[in-house]
Amino acid sequence: MLKKVLLASALSFALLGASAQAADAPAAARTPTVAAINLPFIINEIPQTKALEEALAKEFGAREQELQKMQQKGSQLGSDLQAGKYKGDELVSKQRELAQLQSDFQLKARALQEDQQKRVSEEQRKINIEVQKAIDAIAKERGIDLVLRGEGIAYTIPELDISSEVITRVSAAGKAKK
Repeated sequence: MLKKVLLASALSFALLGASAQAADAPAAARTPTVAAINLPFIINEIPQTKALEEALAKEFGAREQELQKMQQKGSQLGSDLQAGKYKGDELVSKQRELAQLQSDFQLKARALQEDQQKRVSEEQRKINIEVQKAIDAIAKERGIDLVLRGEGIAYTIPELDISSEVITRVSAAGKAKK
């Protein structure tokens, strides 16, 4: 009988131990780590963005100046026409010239806008890839399970914001490429 009591006690302890371990399992599981980033802040602060703005200004500067000159010429011609400076055949000729200038301006402005949008999109894609690589590397190094975009978060503690570290990494990567 003593053997039965000991066996029952051992079985009870084993079952209690197993249920206690099962109850402690969620507590023992690793707590997910979370971080936040402020993507607009990162994009605004990295030197690659400033370099992109300068490069695009150089690339499209001449075309923008040409459009400004066309606009000034059109404004002057329009003012002259409204003031009644021209008469007869010269008036008709200047009206046609203004219409042609406006048409050329619209065509060139549309082409410039499309070209700028295409280039900005290409370059922003490259910058976004660099930023994402930095975020991935930081998350992997720190064991971060989830990185949230901070602009959609109402509140977070500064310790969870890795934006400055991302800026540092992306800036260093940009310097290394030069």
